[in-house]
Amino acid sequence: MRRRYGDCQRDDGNCAVCSLVSRGLDCHNRPIVPLAWSRMAAELDQPTLAERSGVNLRTIQKVESGEAEAGNLTARNLLALADALGVDPHALI
Repeated sequence: MRRRYGDCQRDDGNCAVCSLVSRGLDCHNRPIVPLAWSRMAAELDQPTLAERSGVNLRTIQKVESGEAEAGNLTARNLLALADALGVDPHALI
């Protein structure tokens, strides 16, 4: 996993386990969408999540960047992502 910011305190860049963040916000107080938060908590990178879920990598990137919303994904994609992450689908919306 790469670092979100150059001044990141963690070698792995994992905001989900960093002591400087609160759920949903990174250390710069910028929101982290639930999909990205769940992915980081599962210690997966985007390509690995795409492979495990069968969801297109670009779809994951769009949701995490805010170009698209997880609530607008097809039910199949939302369920596949939730299963791959081991979370309730509601947690991603």
